[in-house]
Amino acid sequence: MATTVYTQEEITLQDGTEVRLRPLPIGRLRRFMEAWGKFAEVESDDDGFNVFINCAGIALEDNYKGKFDALKASKDEKEAGEFLSAEYKEYLEDTLDLDTIYRILEITGGLKLNDPKVMEAAQKAAEELGRA
Repeated sequence: MATTVYTQEEITLQDGTEVRLRPLPIGRLRRFMEAWGKFAEVESDDDGFNVFINCAGIALEDNYKGKFDALKASKDEKEAGEFLSAEYKEYLEDTLDLDTIYRILEITGGLKLNDPKVMEAAQKAAEELGRA
């Protein structure tokens, strides 16, 4: 019998939908990391939320296949810097909270955003940038 080498978890979203979280396969992990890379361009809280929603949306795609006309951004949406279709993104914005997003990003992409050490390092980096 085969052994599973990754962590898998089921969570319930605010609308009652149950989703399964597991580490992303390399193809989607590349898209996830590309979306996460947009954090370098964040200038406002809204921009930051957009990065979180895009990453969580990419991570949850397997759970929503067939439930929306499209999950990925159209060609025009991609050119505007989007990763998700407008319909799917709107749904996620109405369904996800920050704690849930943090858990999704941790399990699927290995990002531990609610780790106090990570938050401390981010705050220190921001302070150093402010002095430069």
